[in-house]
Amino acid sequence: MAGRLFRARRGSLRLVAAATPCILLALWQLGGDEIGAAFAVPATGLASAAPEVASTLAGRRAAAAQQLVPRLQAPDASGGGTPSGAAVANVVPPLWVVAFQGLLAYAAMVGGVAASLGSPAAIKGAVGILGMYMIMSVNEYVVHRYYQHLGINRTALSRWLRNILGMKPFKTSGHMEHHAETLDDMSLDTKPEPILDADPFRGTAFSWSVSAQMTVEIALQSYPFLWLCGWSFTASTAALVAGLSLHAMVWQTLHPAMHLLPDPPITYGFPGWSLAALRQSRYFRFLYANHEGHHRVPGAHGNYNVCFPLADHLFGTYRGYVPPKMAVA
Repeated sequence: MAGRLFRARRGSLRLVAAATPCILLALWQLGGDEIGAAFAVPATGLASAAPEVASTLAGRRAAAAQQLVPRLQAPDASGGGTPSGAAVANVVPPLWVVAFQGLLAYAAMVGGVAASLGSPAAIKGAVGILGMYMIMSVNEYVVHRYYQHLGINRTALSRWLRNILGMKPFKTSGHMEHHAETLDDMSLDTKPEPILDADPFRGTAFSWSVSAQMTVEIALQSYPFLWLCGWSFTASTAALVAGLSLHAMVWQTLHPAMHLLPDPPITYGFPGWSLAALRQSRYFRFLYANHEGHHRVPGAHGNYNVCFPLADHLFGTYRGYVPPKMAVA
């Protein structure tokens, strides 16, 4: 009897040890951020606007003027103009802060597994989770740079295939048109690109069919890697579903709203409101500024990662904060 009580108590202590760091990190991320108001986004986004208003480009511009969407502005002391360095620092969290938070979350997760299941399981879990993140970050980078931005057409292999086999260059998937109709303040031009008219979110959100394609793409790489790490098929599948779901929810919460579009409903894809509570967090403010830089840097050559930063730093294409070409009224 005493042995059972001791084992039960030890199990409870392990559970508390696993949960405590995660709870503390969540409180740090969600609570008490005094500079969060500079990047405030209501949880409802544009969903609070009348559907007939939110469904038109003119309505989106009007909604932006009413501050229903994120605006990453940091005017200097003189008012207007290009933000000063100090003002930008107060709005855009430094990369090291975001990275440090991510490492703390990672350490908390590994520590929780170690407390609950022991060190061997924690080591396998740590390597597997880190590898999954790298796989997803690199895939996000490669698809964005070489498929969506047609970078594959500029590779030596692609040129060789065109010269030898007469292959035609890859054509746009609509992403280049998305860039063409995005203005410097991230709103959409009132003269839209016709190729995007069939998509209610104009290429900014993942439909369920796109998420299914991504699942196959990541699964083909993740299952062999996690098997080498000693993960079971069940654990690998759970990690795959969790990782892809997190990526999709971050994308759906961030990308349509920053282009003044409403949150995607669950009938379209992962819902845009799923992580709305984090829109004021340092992580989302960093992602917002990072993606603004992608749209503003010449040729859109840089900041290809949108949700899972890493590959841009590995391949030397991280551009950091890129100021607007003109003041946003």
